[in-house]
Amino acid sequence: MKSACKVLVIGLLALSMFACAKTPPPPAPDTTTPLTWQSSELKTTVATVTAVNLKTRKVTLRSPEGRAFTIHVGKDVVNLRQVKKGDVITVTFSRELEVFLAEPGEQINEQTVVVATAKPGSKPRGVGVTQTIVTAKIYAVDKANQLVKMEFIDGTDVVVKAQNPANLDKVKAGDTIAISYIEAVDIAVNKKVKR
Repeated sequence: MKSACKVLVIGLLALSMFACAKTPPPPAPDTTTPLTWQSSELKTTVATVTAVNLKTRKVTLRSPEGRAFTIHVGKDVVNLRQVKKGDVITVTFSRELEVFLAEPGEQINEQTVVVATAKPGSKPRGVGVTQTIVTAKIYAVDKANQLVKMEFIDGTDVVVKAQNPANLDKVKAGDTIAISYIEAVDIAVNKKVKR
């Protein structure tokens, strides 16, 4: 659970850093039979360290657009002493979503989290990968409005708009779909570049 919280914090940090980044249009969904829909995204951004307070564990950063913001670094980051003013933090965030038909009645609700950190004494670096796979049963397909109503294993009902209306011809009420969602965040601190 602690690792999952770390990944969530890393993800929130990455998302806040990407708030000003341009988002490329998503790739066109796969329209081949049987139902398969994939989407992926990869973003990289940087921030420059402007101050480090080892007592409060707060690091002040400047975005490429010049916006300053401060983050609190948890005690699990053992190499904070290696971070210096002028260092550049590179954050790479990727995510991949895949939707496909599952076996009828199949029930999956799994999450796998992997976290790796730098060796003590080196510049901080952390990589976190979270994969979530869930299944949902389709209860209704509304082709006219391009909507699908489904229920997840935990009983949650959702209505989603189809990203590709052609996929609505490939599913029907009673089908089970599987959704795989992978998020990966790589945060690395590099020495400032001397000019």
